[in-house]
Amino acid sequence: MGIGERSRKSVLLCGTALALSAGFTATGTQHASAQAVPALNAEVPADAQLFLEADTVTYDSERALVSASGGVQVDYGDYKVVARELIYDQRSKRLIARGDVELQQPDGNRIYADQLDLTDDFRDGFVQALRIETPDNTRFAAASATRADGSVTTFNRGVYTACEPCRENPDRAPLWQVKARKIVWDQQEKEIRYYGAQFEFFGAPIAYLPYFQSPDPTVKRKSGFLAPEFKSGDGRGYGLRVPYFYALSDDKDFTVAGTYYTKQGFLGEIEYRQAFQSGIISVQSAGISQQDRFEFDDNTPDYGSTDRGMIGTKGRFALSDKWTFGWDWLFQSDDNFANTYEIDGFSDTINVSEVYLTGLGDQSFFDLRVQEFDYQSINPDRDDQQPSVLPVFDYERIEQEGVLGGEVELDFNVVSLSRDKFDFTRICNTSLVLRDDFREVCVLPEDGFFFNPNFNRNNGLEGDYTRGTAELSWSDQYTLPSGLVLIPTTSVRGDLYTSNMESPGFSNRFFTGGRTTLLLDESGAVDIDEAGSRGMAMAALEARYPYLIQVGGVSHVIEPIAQVIARTDEEDIGLIPNEDAGTLVFNATNLFSFNKFSGYDRVEGGHRANVGVRYSADLGNSWMVNAIAGQSYHLGGRNSYDQVDLALAGFDSGLETDSSDYVGLVSLQTPFGFTIGTQGRYDEDDFELKRQDVFTEYSFGSLGSAAVSYTNIAAQPIYGSLDDRSQVSGSATLNFATNWTALAGASYDIENDAVVDQRFGIRYADECFSLLVSYRERTDRYSLETNETTLMFNIGLRTISDFEQTVDLGAQ
Repeated sequence: MGIGERSRKSVLLCGTALALSAGFTATGTQHASAQAVPALNAEVPADAQLFLEADTVTYDSERALVSASGGVQVDYGDYKVVARELIYDQRSKRLIARGDVELQQPDGNRIYADQLDLTDDFRDGFVQALRIETPDNTRFAAASATRADGSVTTFNRGVYTACEPCRENPDRAPLWQVKARKIVWDQQEKEIRYYGAQFEFFGAPIAYLPYFQSPDPTVKRKSGFLAPEFKSGDGRGYGLRVPYFYALSDDKDFTVAGTYYTKQGFLGEIEYRQAFQSGIISVQSAGISQQDRFEFDDNTPDYGSTDRGMIGTKGRFALSDKWTFGWDWLFQSDDNFANTYEIDGFSDTINVSEVYLTGLGDQSFFDLRVQEFDYQSINPDRDDQQPSVLPVFDYERIEQEGVLGGEVELDFNVVSLSRDKFDFTRICNTSLVLRDDFREVCVLPEDGFFFNPNFNRNNGLEGDYTRGTAELSWSDQYTLPSGLVLIPTTSVRGDLYTSNMESPGFSNRFFTGGRTTLLLDESGAVDIDEAGSRGMAMAALEARYPYLIQVGGVSHVIEPIAQVIARTDEEDIGLIPNEDAGTLVFNATNLFSFNKFSGYDRVEGGHRANVGVRYSADLGNSWMVNAIAGQSYHLGGRNSYDQVDLALAGFDSGLETDSSDYVGLVSLQTPFGFTIGTQGRYDEDDFELKRQDVFTEYSFGSLGSAAVSYTNIAAQPIYGSLDDRSQVSGSATLNFATNWTALAGASYDIENDAVVDQRFGIRYADECFSLLVSYRERTDRYSLETNETTLMFNIGLRTISDFEQTVDLGAQ
């Protein structure tokens, strides 16, 4: 027997190896984008050499044993082993490491154990007192483990968690962990199987499963059952949704789900997804044969048929770095299926189906899309009142430093739409009551208030409408030696349109105290069968004179601003349907806009002057003040804002008189996270408040934030609003402890003395666990009855599962 010994020497051994390795997969997701999974049994190069370093190394030639002790380190390819003692048996080709063993693998996993018993190619082995830490911050522990076939590792009395140990008390149980009699990790199948599993929360058992499985945490997509979800609804009853995710390949997958409702039976769903190099597509369908449609209210889409279903598809592709093509379209059997059965991605009350092509250049923008607006509700008329847009086109290009200098802008807008049913609002500027025959009528007051039958609002007409608009504008800026800034602007605009639209209006009925009833002829009826053109030319000059005042460390800038605009009159008001400019809010933010209408169907005409002053101050130490105030004047021509159009846009806007209402805005920004501001509109004659908005925000830094807003709108009888309206809303978040956040929000209708929206919840989130519990209640501000109450739970165990449940508590 020959024995050789070296002190703190390195020994070179030859061979090839495969490492004993441990791996994990994340919870299966429903996305087609994949991430490559590193090979967990990656081979060591054939010419790899094993380097052994230790304080003492001995070699027994008769038994063919190499023994090392004291600071043992082994380098074998990309594998590294550290231990107190190591024995290598050349005959059995086993490598035994003992005492605080650490094995570092090429994939980043680190294995800690009291003892490792490996084959010399690192393929199979037995491990005692095992602990594994992975690069994605997941951990395994076991009393012992064995590895066979180079791909299957069995952990006896195993523990798994994705939580970090407590730094102050490492022996404390993590937030959550799974203990199991046996855990089998199959590298080939990329899954982990748990036998006799017990879920623990802060060390306390909360659930037991005889068997379950989860994907390897390094795998982003893995076939298997996803977390079930409970469903409920008045007409549907209670249901349990069970989804199954199937990964077809790295670039495509699908999910099937079944839900059984106690009142309506089985709902089936399937969604297919596929990823491409430049984009992604999905196709989703669902269907049910309702067992009892009489559970729903009659005269609704839910009651209307037994067999119901939908098909929805989405796609988005980057054609280049500037062009994007995509679609999002819903086809369904009736107007409310996807909303009633909460089909993910298509359940919104207003669902916009569209196909689009967009382009964004350095100085240009292109957008072409076809749209269908689906209003999903129990009212069958609301969906027919939504337009089909075939198509809408926008193009804008800006050229700078052209022949004339300055900036030239070219705008195009083309729209073609159709509507199956008119959308008409009956304006009653007295009181609206319901007669015995269920006909709504306006009460004629004793003072003889006259109801103008022309003031009826057509939100949308029935029929077809097409309009094309082109506008070319030029603007430049000149700064005179005195500091005066002059900005001349000129523009020309032309419209071509054709319309074949109508609305039947209604019969006016009036009565006073039940004594006198007046029946008038049909009013509000509209029949537009027109084709034509209109144009507008504009020349404007804006003058600004910013004046800087420096007082100590404080800078004040006072800037008087005046615009003078000369234009031709707006033409064909009321002959062109108003589809995109039905709302108008005049305030300080659009005081100096050349066109204060919100869309292309209306355009500001006539001569006008906008005058105001802007003020800003840098008070130092991050204190900032900004303010603006002014007024608009109609100088000549036709005032577009006092003309009757089909949507009544402009009336009671504050711009319908020669001198507009006053508008103003002021805001304060502080260095400690507090911001407050207000803007308002005030009557031109007596300065009576017409509208006011107040907003304030406060950031507590790491502690959270809060925001409060207040809106007050004076009565607008011409729109049927006979009383002032005011509402205050607030929201807040508070990080009251590490990882814990409280959330709250509410909206209060002051005039009706009612909370119309309230919500609150609590959220916890750390590196391995998330929890959200929230409650929301909405109240109809007119009936003052609760129309929606929901309770939502969301629990996430990193790498295991995410569970979300929304409980519809119904109207109270």
